[in-house]
Amino acid sequence: MSNYKIHKPTEKSRGFTLVEMLIVAPIVILTIGAFITVIVSMTGQVLATRSANALAYDIQDSLNRIEQDVKLSTTFLAKNNVTLTSPQGYNDDTTDFTNVGVNGNVLILNTLATSDNPYVGTSGLIYLQDQPNACASTQVNQNTPLTLNVAYFVKNNTLWRRVIMPANYATAGCSAPWQLPSCSSVSLAAFCKVQDIKLVEGVSASDFHIDYFTTGNGTIANSVATDSASSDAVRGTTLQSTTTISASITANKTAAGREITQSGTIRSTRLDINASTIAPVVAPTTPAAPVVTAVSAGSSAPSSATFSWPSVAGAQTYTIEYNINGGSWQSGFSNQSTTTYTVDGGHNNTVNVRVTATNTAGTSGYGNASLTIPLWATPVLQNTWTDYLGAFTTSAFTKTSEGVVVFKGLIKRTGSAVAGEVLFQLPVGYRPNLRQVYTTMTNSNVASRVDVDPNGNVLIQSGSAGWLSLDGIKFVPTATTAISFQAMTLSSSWVNYDGGVMHQVASYAKDTLNRTFTRGLIKNGSTAGNALLSSLSASPINYQSPSYQHLPTYGSTGFGMFSPAQTNTTYPGAGIQFKSGGNGYFSIESMFYNNYTGWTALPLVNGWTWYSATGIFATPAYNKAADGVVSLKGLITAGTATSGTVIANLPVGYRPKAQLLFEVANNGAAGRVDILANGQVQILTGGNTWLALDSINFIAEQ
Repeated sequence: MSNYKIHKPTEKSRGFTLVEMLIVAPIVILTIGAFITVIVSMTGQVLATRSANALAYDIQDSLNRIEQDVKLSTTFLAKNNVTLTSPQGYNDDTTDFTNVGVNGNVLILNTLATSDNPYVGTSGLIYLQDQPNACASTQVNQNTPLTLNVAYFVKNNTLWRRVIMPANYATAGCSAPWQLPSCSSVSLAAFCKVQDIKLVEGVSASDFHIDYFTTGNGTIANSVATDSASSDAVRGTTLQSTTTISASITANKTAAGREITQSGTIRSTRLDINASTIAPVVAPTTPAAPVVTAVSAGSSAPSSATFSWPSVAGAQTYTIEYNINGGSWQSGFSNQSTTTYTVDGGHNNTVNVRVTATNTAGTSGYGNASLTIPLWATPVLQNTWTDYLGAFTTSAFTKTSEGVVVFKGLIKRTGSAVAGEVLFQLPVGYRPNLRQVYTTMTNSNVASRVDVDPNGNVLIQSGSAGWLSLDGIKFVPTATTAISFQAMTLSSSWVNYDGGVMHQVASYAKDTLNRTFTRGLIKNGSTAGNALLSSLSASPINYQSPSYQHLPTYGSTGFGMFSPAQTNTTYPGAGIQFKSGGNGYFSIESMFYNNYTGWTALPLVNGWTWYSATGIFATPAYNKAADGVVSLKGLITAGTATSGTVIANLPVGYRPKAQLLFEVANNGAAGRVDILANGQVQILTGGNTWLALDSINFIAEQ
């Protein structure tokens, strides 16, 4: 069998032939081109979409800004109402902005300057200085607020936002505003602190459109507000009644060879629809004269008159002067922002004031007012005490020009009087520095005790609720510095009751009208008749009475009596002498004349005569001091003592306005003498052995 080998032909690798290349290459190139075209198309679409989105965002952001500014605005304006400082005008000079015209629609807002970002809770309004109140005044929120303008306008195919501020914005208000003036370029002027905000590019003048509506839900735009044929004034008046705008923005842009257009619209209403009349900053004019009113300060400060006036528009400060009873003018205060002033003019005096208002433009004329301060203050009675009424005077108190506090009035109470209860309270300036003890007359015509405390409380310690007289109580309060007290040197073993812990220590003083005042509560001394309590003071200052008098008082046994006296053979020991009463405690409250010769003899009637012709006891007489206090003196006897008998008659000018009821010393006991409005001096209780008029003091009213 034969072996055969089969030989295969040799295999060789081969590429594209020329023919093949001519066929395949164009196909590849076309494929790549198509791919690139797809990629380019996709990239352009992305770029266009991105640009469209960015443009839409810018438009929406611009509309949001407009909405915020509209809500904070007070007024839509036809023309900026802030005077322009170059380059804040439309043409970067002082060209005014108008809401319609050759520059298309412009949104001009009047808004209020604030101390911080208006959306921050601590932000507040900026008030103009001294228009009318000072910045430190509690009424500064009544001042005109600082206003500014915000303008949205199109220029160079771009929508801009500009803040327009008054030239004096940094100093006009009580603090610097948070808002700052803006311009197209800060480098244009030092006045502008920031650059205008560029909102949207690609906006033509016709692409920014504003419509105005009278109400928030109105559907018909106010055509007059955007009528370019109407004057600025007409459009401005119309805009005052509009509260809402519709703002639309259309912007065009080319991106990746594509034309992109985006639009947006918002509708916004001012939140403060009542603020349309807020005025811009204007140059001040001379303020008007203040309108001044006057009131009595009342029982809290009864000798005072308070004058006040409303703030005057544009005034920065006020000056007040006053006089009393037409005397020389005195300065109250000068160039202050205060709008009230109180004058302590004294009871029964007329206080006149004149007030001027001032600002940088000048000083106003005078605003005038006058007030006569009442002679008497009415206390607020407590614990069911009320005025007795009838012919008797109502309860009251006053302070004389010499500084002496005087009471008057007949009061009563339902039920029973309670020892230590308050009758009424005196205001500051009418109070003693320690407790003082007084005697007066009560129902059944017996002595009663009334105390006056440093806190102003007037207390009944003994007496009847049927009636209680306040007539005759008088003292020098702590606030009176013209009458200076000095301590007594006590005699006959008498000492101060508690050393000044609660009760007044024994002391004495002399006023400018020749009256001596004694005060204090003493104890434990001799009760022998005419025992010397104190010699008071010797020459050259004589505090002693020139004649022997009898003054009722209150002591531990009830009614008591002591006597101011000069040395004489019958009653030796000048000063004040004990006459009757207990020494557990003994009050020496009194007022009597020392070295005085201006007495007028008191004609007596119905058998009454002077008690002694020896000159020892006081002769019947009367006088009226310069502070209006009428005083009687004299020891009388032998007349008719029937209740209601007239003892004497006081002339016109020396009479009370209504009946007064006084406790007097009558033959060593308590007696009663009334002074009537017709001038009659009547005995109501007591005998005719002897009767002392020495304790009767009151204010003449007719």
